[in-house]
Amino acid sequence: MKYQEFFSITIEHSYFSGGAADLVLTPVAETEELLKKRGLLLKKTARGIRCLVGIDEENKGFSEKIQNDVFAFYVFPTSDTVREFTDMSEVKEGEMMFFTNEKLRKNQLELVASEIEQEGAYQRFPALAKVEIKGSEMNSEGDGTLFTYQVQFTATAIKWKYYFISNTDDSTITLESRDEQISFNEMIIDENSTDQIITSIRLNFPNTQIKAFESKDLVPHSIKPIKNIKLIKNGDVLMSHLPNPEEEHNGVQIIKIK
Repeated sequence: MKYQEFFSITIEHSYFSGGAADLVLTPVAETEELLKKRGLLLKKTARGIRCLVGIDEENKGFSEKIQNDVFAFYVFPTSDTVREFTDMSEVKEGEMMFFTNEKLRKNQLELVASEIEQEGAYQRFPALAKVEIKGSEMNSEGDGTLFTYQVQFTATAIKWKYYFISNTDDSTITLESRDEQISFNEMIIDENSTDQIITSIRLNFPNTQIKAFESKDLVPHSIKPIKNIKLIKNGDVLMSHLPNPEEEHNGVQIIKIK
């Protein structure tokens, strides 16, 4: 029998910058039975799944047959990294994310997101989300039998802070990035500063000058670093590639300069 693609689901996660995320889509038990009943084949892809349907006489009127069908899948993490860097700020304790093709706008690929009660586990990981593709919603999404959906996860974000320690008085320091990928504001430092990092630096490095900068916006966590952040001192490039703050240091980077 020949097959053609019926629908596909792709997982997108901004932390992985377009690459394959540490996530897998697994059909729930009822959907496994439904796939067999409808003669559908499920194929894994690098970032999700493809569902194939046979193209023969028996499958004529297929769209009518699936009107009451619901194809449900769990999204499971395969590492601790995913849950750590996935923005779950809108998801309450005991709940998980839920994605559906119900009420999608015309030509919209990204599934509608909400929350439902937590369910499902794979090895030692609880499900991160559940996905439901409703057959009744497929008729209005366009002509033909190919439907492409996206499950979108957003990475957590944090403000970056750079602290520069110098023995030189009255130096002018600025930060620049290529194509303005990221921009910074200089932090005001005086004797009444309550910043704990500044207090700690003063205790460990007395009689030094401190300059500090904070990103204007929250910076999403990403496996891909931001390159070409330049440290400019008195008009000269002192460092062409400032290191990105380590994730475990909560966005803080302390650098000693001349």
